[in-house]
Amino acid sequence: MHTIVDDPEGRAVAAALFDLVQAPIRWQIVSAGLALGLFDRLGGDATPAEPVAEALGLAPRATRLVLDALCAMRLVEKHQDRYRLAAAAAPYLRSDGPRSLGPLLTSLAALRHGDVAALLRGDAPGPALDMADPAFWDRSAASLRSFHRAMGADATVAMLEDLPEWPAVRRLLDLGAGSEVLATTIAARRPDVSVAVLDLPQPAARIAAAVAATPQRDRVDVIPGDFNTVDLGGGYDLIVASMTLYYAADLVAVLARARAALRPGGVLVSVHEGLTDARTAPEEHVVGRLVPVLRGRDLSFDAGAIADAMRDAGFARVARAVVATPFGTMEKTIGRSA
Repeated sequence: MHTIVDDPEGRAVAAALFDLVQAPIRWQIVSAGLALGLFDRLGGDATPAEPVAEALGLAPRATRLVLDALCAMRLVEKHQDRYRLAAAAAPYLRSDGPRSLGPLLTSLAALRHGDVAALLRGDAPGPALDMADPAFWDRSAASLRSFHRAMGADATVAMLEDLPEWPAVRRLLDLGAGSEVLATTIAARRPDVSVAVLDLPQPAARIAAAVAATPQRDRVDVIPGDFNTVDLGGGYDLIVASMTLYYAADLVAVLARARAALRPGGVLVSVHEGLTDARTAPEEHVVGRLVPVLRGRDLSFDAGAIADAMRDAGFARVARAVVATPFGTMEKTIGRSA
């Protein structure tokens, strides 16, 4: 005889396990839509599935079924057998959307999805992944820009504008920028601020070209070089290091160089993950980075590690806070030079 057990916690675990089977299917559907240009065909007036399939050379019945699945995921809307992108999803899914996540999602899937069983056995193919290698970040240029445009820059700007020193900032350095987006966003919002962007030579060349095409080009300078050794300049009111300190050969030394580049009373803001509970949380960082870590080095920071390094680097006052962002729980660490 089957006995019914009142176990809400167990039922929640079972539901989560079933959802794990569903999650890869959701990504395959979205990935196919990005790769085949499906979302770009759904950004205007609602359209039947057949013209979309014909334009893209796809099977009509399969196209309709995939569109129905996207409707179930709330990414596409259906009315009288016509489909269009959901208004909230369109900016992120269209390739020409102002916040298009296509390059980032595709890059993250390639980086994060892998054969964990093979990695556990030690027989996974391919070279070891080194996220401290400049070539890794050079290959990541498109996905970084996609991330910054979609959400990264907005989240960072919100943190900066929350600083009591923000209204007095006139000169800012984006340390290891990855793209021009944060710099040009700040320059557009604050006409009284000049911004310097530092990145490795190849990314810096792309950033300089992108900056040159913006109205903010006269107030954004690009410094090519390795922040471990290159002259950072000086007299900055604020330096931002957002998810970039993994490349530090000596974290304390890099932070000391940043402190020396600040004017008296200047501020350094770091935005990175902060692992807790003996490096078992937050889940989005521990699980999301597992495959890259199994293939290479574990570069994630422990909670408080950057704060400790700032103190060792000579910052007079250091504070940190946990911040919820669209891309996970992050640790904001603020070092004040005086």
